[in-house]
Amino acid sequence: MANILNTYGDLSRKEDVVLRAVEILTATETKIFNMLGKTRAINTVHAYQVDTLRAASNTTVTESGAYTNLASTTPTRLTNITNIIAIPFDVTRTQQAVSHYQEQDELTRQTNKALKDWSNNAEFNLVRSTLTSGASGTAPTMSGVIEATSKSTNHTSHTSGTVFSATILNALMADNYDNGNDDVATDLFMGSYLRTIADGFTTKTNVYSNVGLRAIVNTVSTYETAFGTISFHTHRYVQQGGDSTGRLLAIRPEKLKIAMLENPYIDTDLARTGPSDPRAVVGQHTLEVHNQDSNWYCDGLAIA
Repeated sequence: MANILNTYGDLSRKEDVVLRAVEILTATETKIFNMLGKTRAINTVHAYQVDTLRAASNTTVTESGAYTNLASTTPTRLTNITNIIAIPFDVTRTQQAVSHYQEQDELTRQTNKALKDWSNNAEFNLVRSTLTSGASGTAPTMSGVIEATSKSTNHTSHTSGTVFSATILNALMADNYDNGNDDVATDLFMGSYLRTIADGFTTKTNVYSNVGLRAIVNTVSTYETAFGTISFHTHRYVQQGGDSTGRLLAIRPEKLKIAMLENPYIDTDLARTGPSDPRAVVGQHTLEVHNQDSNWYCDGLAIA
């Protein structure tokens, strides 16, 4: 090795950056937010109404008898609170002037990242946020899908450690049918562990193989029960690392709406305090639930 020039210690070498690219390692997840229909909010306290039909009963009358009036009802007023999701950031003019390996203006790149961050946060809040009024000086938050759709008849808490099975799913769908006036959930969201359990359900149809088989499909995309067909979705915010037990969230998207008070926008009207450009991606919205009984939520399931 004596007198042979090696690369070690050579400070004149160029750094190796593959394809001059920067990989964003954070996943993006905006399934439910994009799935739901959109309406318009006109105030931070968003009100909407629901009504019910009379329960079916024997209302026959005699041939010559007088009518007997039945009790009538008026719509029920429901409310939710809008929450403001903001992703503020600031990029110096120097940072924008210097050249980067990614060969892109850094203010533009950070803006694109913030837009993705906003989408992730909007999805997280939509699924998991709990109602906070903001009157105490804290940031107001809406009642998200899990909280807003849950009631005693459609929120099932199993004994901690209960193993998810097709039998449990069938029972949950049966309860959904009994409580939901025939409007049952159509989309089921779960974390990765429960999805592997669902993929292992043994009652599968149209399974075949042949000599030329090149792929084995071991997943379930839809599951048909006597009470309706439900599509399976893996979702990283329904199940988080801090959750002690497994969760299932089943929704009927047509019964949920996102009411937008402010569509997401890039706020550039921010005061500069130096040679930098402050920006923020901002949007304000809330959730409407037009039929809680069309959805269901389950926890207490084993995740190990």
